Parts: sequence; C-alpha cells; structure tokens
Amino acid sequence: MGVAPFNVAASVHLILAQRLVRKLCTACRKPAEYPKEVLTGAGFSESGDFNSLKLFGPEGCDECTRGYKGRTGVFQVMPVTEVIAELIVQNAGQEAIEKQALADGVMTMRQAGLVKVRAGITSLEEVLRVTDI
Repeated sequence: MGVAPFNVAASVHLILAQRLVRKLCTACRKPAEYPKEVLTGAGFSESGDFNSLKLFGPEGCDECTRGYKGRTGVFQVMPVTEVIAELIVQNAGQEAIEKQALADGVMTMRQAGLVKVRAGITSLEEVLRVTDI
C-alpha cells in the first residue's frame, strides 16, 4: 500500500477478518456423526471428548433452503499489541505476526467457526468451506 511500517503500527489498533456462514435451519437440522480423524483434521482438540460432542448437519424442509436458513459471521479479531506493533515496525513477515498473535491467544477463524459448529449454529462442512484458505 505504500505506507511506512511505523505508520501502520502507530495507527492500527485492531485487525478483523470475517466470513459469512450459512446457519442451520432449526426446524430440520439433524444430528451428524464424523470419524475422529475428520474432527481432529478440522481442528477439534484430540483431547476433547468426541463422545459428548453433538454436531448437526443440514436436512431440508419447507422452511429453509437445503437445510440452511440465514447467515452468521465468523470472525478473527487480532488486537495490535505492543509486541505485534514492534514486529510490524521491523517489517516482519506474516508468519512471525501470526505466530505472535496465536501466542497472544488470538482465535483463528477456523477455531471461531468450530465454536459455532459445537453450538449447533452451523455445520462442520460450512465452516470448512469458508475457512479453507
């Protein structure tokens, strides 16, 4: 963009990324089961209890479109901390900034989507579709 790194570090306080996912229809959503390998590959914690994990998938009814009705946002919110600002000033690459953000506890977009999957708001396939970057 042609902006000096110190100007970016001084003026940006928060970086937000967003994707929209389709919401499961509450009238017809159905329980969905996935192999453990699929769940761990998607990002669910291997230490998590997969037996108590209740996920849903689309079915389809007169109230929705193929099992989905409406949309909701999945967000990744990264505050520009002093450490991240220093990395920006040093012209560090994306990997270094991402590594620091994860160390600071920033939730990835995939992780934020999995929270909505766990809550039954959307399907695992939908989150994988929009976060497969």
